[in-house]
Parts: sequence; structure tokens; C-alpha cells
Amino acid sequence: MWHLRGLYATILITYVTLRSVYIIRRVRYDNLLIKTLDRSMTSSSSSFSSKRQDELQPDHPCDCDLPSRVKTSRTPDNPGRKFINGKSPSCKFWQWLDEDEGRKDGRGDYRMKAEESCNLTLKFCTLENEISICRMKIEEEKNRNKQELDKVNWKLFTHRLALIFLFLLYVKMLF
Repeated sequence: MWHLRGLYATILITYVTLRSVYIIRRVRYDNLLIKTLDRSMTSSSSSFSSKRQDELQPDHPCDCDLPSRVKTSRTPDNPGRKFINGKSPSCKFWQWLDEDEGRKDGRGDYRMKAEESCNLTLKFCTLENEISICRMKIEEEKNRNKQELDKVNWKLFTHRLALIFLFLLYVKMLF
């Protein structure tokens, strides 16, 4: 059974190596995805809103006295920030809905969140590897303890057998 210990170690090292390569490739892929998203957001900085979110605001009329529309910014500088503008394309009315929020650099936040996500993924995979290593160590220890228990049970059996044999020999000597 001792030769299996080396086999377990080899399998464990191979598994950890493959898992690490997977993690590194995953982090590189995530970083590439972030760069691609950054480029696409910078190239489409002229598109300020999504047509999906097109709510009318009668309590905030535009300069033409028509209800204004609420839209959500999709620019890298103000992602997710809401603004209102005039309903007609000729109206030049435009105003942030919330002046206090959205002042921080959206791209930096996005990069930070993506980087945190990559770091958390890396930590998670590292913890998974550590857990699998601990499980393998526990399994090895269980096998070792089982082997020891088998040895002790065998000794106990042989001692009982010897005791019975000695008892029978003693009884035979008496008669």
C-alpha cells in the first residue's frame, strides 16, 4: 500500500498543475474580455442610452413643455446613470436625473469589479485545490488507519488462536 502513496502524490501534483493552468487561462480570458468590453464601450461612447428604458416624466417637462424621457447612460464614464431629455429629437433639453450620484469613474469601477472577480475566482479555485488536497490526505490517513487496524486485528486473532491452542495443550496434559 505504500507504493500507492507515491501514486496519490503524483496524481495530486498533476491535478493541481492542471487546475493552476486552467485558472491562469481563465484569468487571462477574463482580462481579455475586460479589455474588449472597455474598447467597445469607448468606441460606442456616443450612444448615451438604451431604448429599452424609455419612461416619460410628466413632472419634469422639457423646454418644449412636453414630458421628458428617462434614459440610462451606457457610456464608460457614467455607466448606469439616469438622465432625462426632451421627447422630440429637435429638443435640446438634457439633465442628469441624479446630480449627486454617478460622479465616480465608471470604467475604473468596472475594471475594479472585474479584477476583484478574477481575484475571487483565483482564490476560489485555490481553495478548491486545497480542499481536494486535504480530502486526499484524509483519505490516505483513513487508509493508513485501516491498515493499522487490520494489523492489530490480525495480531489479536493470532493471540487468541495461540491462547486456545495453549489451553487445549494444557487440558491434554492434565488427562
